[in-house]
Amino acid sequence: MLKKLIPKEEKYFDYFNELASLLEDIASGVDKLYSEVKNTEEIVSNLKDKEHKCDKITSLVRQQLNHTFVTPFDREDILQLVKRMDDIADILLVAASRFQIFKIHDKIDFADEIARIVKNQTKVINHAIHNLKNNQDILDECDKVKRLESEADEIYHKALTSLFETEKDAITLIKKKEILDVIEKASDNCQSVARIIESIVIKNA
Repeated sequence: MLKKLIPKEEKYFDYFNELASLLEDIASGVDKLYSEVKNTEEIVSNLKDKEHKCDKITSLVRQQLNHTFVTPFDREDILQLVKRMDDIADILLVAASRFQIFKIHDKIDFADEIARIVKNQTKVINHAIHNLKNNQDILDECDKVKRLESEADEIYHKALTSLFETEKDAITLIKKKEILDVIEKASDNCQSVARIIESIVIKNA
């Protein structure tokens, strides 16, 4: 579907690919932290570096748009795509930083399961972005990201129910709930990216 658009400005696809790869790396780091709960300082520091790279790529895309007459697809769609991917990077950094700020040393029930889903979502997004030129099964991948978000939503509600039933310390409850809220929000944003990709493919079919 998008093959006819390739000659217009391939640099954008390089930016998209790099951003998507960074997202998967960041999500993998968060998943590792949530499942093992160790080396927090090192992981957060590494994620900050990757998140800064995401910011730079997003800025480069905006600059590129100011100097490009013909773009691969609508400028608004390009901006939305990179912005939403950058949003995921921001949220995932917050998700990791909360472990550092709150001095979390033990796994939080169900949070690791949601983090694993987010990692899988970013993996699918990364693959879809890398195939944006030739549109290989992209719509199926978008559907997969959305299905994964539904799974994350179910686990999130189960986590809240369990948390309010079992946690007796109010401050600990607040900390755990905020971490669950943030990681679930990351899954929501992955779904938003999938919808943008889906819209781009359909509009340029």
